[in-house]
This record gives sequence, C-alpha cells and structure tokens, in this order.
Amino acid sequence: MSTDNLLQSKRWAEFQKALGREVFWIEDALLIKNNLPKNKCYLFCPWGPEKLNQDFLFKAKLLAKKEKAIFIRVEPRAGFKTKGLGYRIKKTKDIHPKNTLVLDLTQGEEELLKNLKQKTRYNINLAAKKGVKIETTTNPEHIKVFYKIIEQTNKRDHVRSHSKDYYKKMLESLGDDGILRLYLARYNNQYIAGNLIAFYGNTATYLHGASSDSERNVMAPYLLQWQAIKDAKEYGCQYYDFFGIAPNDSVRHPWAGITRFKKGFGGTQINFPGTYDVVISGGWYMMYKIFRTLNRLR
Repeated sequence: MSTDNLLQSKRWAEFQKALGREVFWIEDALLIKNNLPKNKCYLFCPWGPEKLNQDFLFKAKLLAKKEKAIFIRVEPRAGFKTKGLGYRIKKTKDIHPKNTLVLDLTQGEEELLKNLKQKTRYNINLAAKKGVKIETTTNPEHIKVFYKIIEQTNKRDHVRSHSKDYYKKMLESLGDDGILRLYLARYNNQYIAGNLIAFYGNTATYLHGASSDSERNVMAPYLLQWQAIKDAKEYGCQYYDFFGIAPNDSVRHPWAGITRFKKGFGGTQINFPGTYDVVISGGWYMMYKIFRTLNRLR
C-alpha cells in the first residue's frame, strides 16, 4: 500500500516557511529547522526519510553541523536497525503517529458502507435524520469557528493542540488549490464538530478533528467523517488515512476512544518505526532532554 506523503511534499515545505521556519532538502527528504536557545537547533524530517541509510545520514550530519543542530529527528517509513549505521540513534517520543489506519477507496461506495461497523452505520444515519448539515470551506477566517470547538475538546479530553494561528496558516498555505479543506458539522444553527482533511496525490488524510460538548447525542462526527470519505473517493483518492490509532488496540492508551471511532469505518492498520533522534552533539543533547523533562513537569 503506497500512500502519498503530504508531510514530505513541497507544499508542506511552503507551509513550514509560512510559519517562519527554514527548510532544507536532502535529495527527496524534507528537513525542517527548529530553533533552540543558545543559537542551537534541531532538524526534523517528518514522516521521513523513506529509508534511513548511510547516504542520508552522512548528508544530514553535514547539514546539521553547518546549522549548529544538536540532533536530527527522523520518522523513517521503513524499518531499520539502530546499530550498525555508525551513529548514535535514540528512540524518542513519537511526534506523528507510528500506527495508523488506512481505508481502501478503490472499493465501491456500497462496499464501503457494507464494511462499516453496524454502530457506525447507525450513527451516520442518525446524524442525517436528526438534520446535521455538513459544510466545507477553504476560507482561513473560518478557523476561528473550528478553534472554539478545539478548545472544548482539549478541555474535555485533556489534550493539547496547535495554536489558532497554526491552523489558520495551514489553511492559508494549503487551502487555495484544495489540498486542505475544513469540514464543519452544523446542527440547529450551531457548529458542533469540525475536521481538517488533506487531499494530496492518491491519499486523503484526516489531520485534525474536534467535537463540541453540546448536542453529542446527534453523532455529528460520524456523518462528518463519512462525508470526507465520500469526497475523497469522488476526488479520485485511492486511500483515506485516519492518521493515528492506539497501538495494539490498547484500552489504556489516550487514543483508545478515537481508535474505536476510526475503526468503525473499516481499514487496514499500517505500522511505522516511529520517531528517533540521531545525536550530533551528545552534551547538548543531554541538556536538551533534561530541559524538556523539567519543562513537562511544570
């Protein structure tokens, strides 16, 4: 299953530049510079490179030394061995999900409906019968509506999100040609759920979602997701990536609830190695890890 990777595209690079970050390319791999105190930084290769090999590491190390980076953060798409490459490579907290769920859109709509779990199909129909309406937009000004819903989700589920400006710049950068669309669910003249869906190459990706505390009984997120899936198929996408599920169906994982929701739509689980740091400066890297640990404890 070969899904197109938005996070390693020129369009994602343009979005990162809009956030004020420097970007670099090592052949086909995008690296983003993240500034740190003391004129230091680290380089981040989101959902890349395709393969972590000697050639990439050698070129990335040269770039890291030039930019005074203390480590290179990578998310390889293929498995690799941390030993034997000649570099100190440390597993770190995953930035992007290493376990995801991908739905095959080459099936007919009837087949997709058939493969839904019964409860999911029931809730989609319930939301439609209740009168939930789905709206789509690429207007960055509508992010303020979405962000209000995000704030409720964060407070309820004890999660963190990006800033309002981050989402707005994302839609400004990727919305013009329809790569990114904001989906909003409206009920009784109130917006109660929203999703940001990316359509890139052969893959649609459910990047961000949120639901309101009110009117939860009308099951708006189910209809919202189903509409995005149907649109992705109509736009010619072959795959729909739900972008993150709990590993091994763990009931204690923070994503356990959202995983049950996503799996109700069907799909195949895909696993990646996760996020790793290639250490360039051991002393500075140790200080960075200590600072991050202390900062999380505050």
